[in-house]
Amino acid sequence: MKNLLEFIVFCLAVFCVSCGGSADNGNSTAKSYAEIRQEEPNYMGDSTIYDGILLSHENKVNDWDKVAQDSLVQFVYLKATDGASVQDSKYKKSLKAARKAGLKVGSAHYFRMTSTPEEQFKNFKKTVKVDDQDLVPAVFAECEFKRSSKEEFSSALKSFLDKVENYCGVKPIICCSVGVYHKRLKKDFSDYMFWMSNPTIPSTSKYTLWQTDSYVGAIDGIDGGVDISTFNDSCGIDNLLIKKI
Repeated sequence: MKNLLEFIVFCLAVFCVSCGGSADNGNSTAKSYAEIRQEEPNYMGDSTIYDGILLSHENKVNDWDKVAQDSLVQFVYLKATDGASVQDSKYKKSLKAARKAGLKVGSAHYFRMTSTPEEQFKNFKKTVKVDDQDLVPAVFAECEFKRSSKEEFSSALKSFLDKVENYCGVKPIICCSVGVYHKRLKKDFSDYMFWMSNPTIPSTSKYTLWQTDSYVGAIDGIDGGVDISTFNDSCGIDNLLIKKI
């Protein structure tokens, strides 16, 4: 009987090795984004892999506690303001509910060239309260940039970013497409974090977050698809958190 048991244990061990089993469940074989960028430049992401989500009035959240129970959701950004006059209709309610559920939350502004940085900042300041923020503010800077020259766009955006930084005490993260980054922002905004959107993995490694345009995630507690983002290899939630004294 003893010999039989030893034989069975041996066979099971051989089977596990042949199937690629390991103590870390195969995580050691996972490719980094740096490797993927080199080997699979057209990699389009995976709807089941994400680190955080972006929500607005267009999303219907039924249960914030279920969202918070998703171990992959490390952060939530909420659309707060757009241009000089628009406030997202669900922002304040969602902010309160998300933080109550224990989620790390930040606020996003959609920058426009149809109004001045001063007008847009007034809208942002009126809507976004610093004490309610867990994450650095996010500024979407790809809206209507064709209305202006590169110099005009950079000057207006920098003015707005400076005002937000002075108000919040931290540099915002800039959200843009890879194309806008290369054409408009790469040189003059190199000291900022970037949240890049692109159908495939960004061709540059100079980003903190990647929002894939190819997939939307399915998050328990939210009806319909959700914009999902993943951290770059060397980044994590600490890059986004506001350090509070």
